[in-house]
Amino acid sequence: MTAHPLMSLATGAVLVAGTVTYATWPEPAPRVPGATAAPTATAPTPLPSRTTTSAGPSPVSPPPASPSPVGPSAVAGTVALGAQSLESADSPGLFVTYTGDFASLGGVAASSSAQARQRVTFTVVGGLADPRCVTFRAADGRYLRHHYLRLRLSTDDGSALFREDATFCPRPGAVAGSVTLHAHNYPGSVLRHRDGGIWLDGSDGTRAFAGQASFIVRTPGA
Repeated sequence: MTAHPLMSLATGAVLVAGTVTYATWPEPAPRVPGATAAPTATAPTPLPSRTTTSAGPSPVSPPPASPSPVGPSAVAGTVALGAQSLESADSPGLFVTYTGDFASLGGVAASSSAQARQRVTFTVVGGLADPRCVTFRAADGRYLRHHYLRLRLSTDDGSALFREDATFCPRPGAVAGSVTLHAHNYPGSVLRHRDGGIWLDGSDGTRAFAGQASFIVRTPGA
């Protein structure tokens, strides 16, 4: 593979409660000698995005998530292992899904096709690069991984880079019961929806960004 721009590493921790396993991530720390240390400030230094967004109105607080026919399956800052769906915290009713190779947000309801409901359902397993974090596997066997800052579906090629790219460490999100998903090998950068896709970005400190980077983990209806 060509050189990948995302090289830093971070670690996490596993919580086991009852019969349900959760993954959560403490403050990131260096993983290998010579690697750049993860920021220790209360807010990470924003990292540049590969694309820019047009100026818009002043950010506002994300609206509370509307009731869902299925309840959240995560507690603050954790993601339960097993079949899960990720609902956008600031766009209730829209879930992480995919078209072709790229992840995006899409609506799904009880009346949606079996294929549509399957596409918003991922099997959460212990992180491929760090079992204290998590990895998401789609029904077709591919995994969610970031590649050139965009979230996509890829087949495991057995490389260390793939395992790092497919490992995400959860922390509490902007909405109660939600999570943000930090890249294991890119400390300070999180997944957020924008421009029709889901990207890996450094926070700009706004409430709008925090809402876009927060997801509510739900037990899938399928």
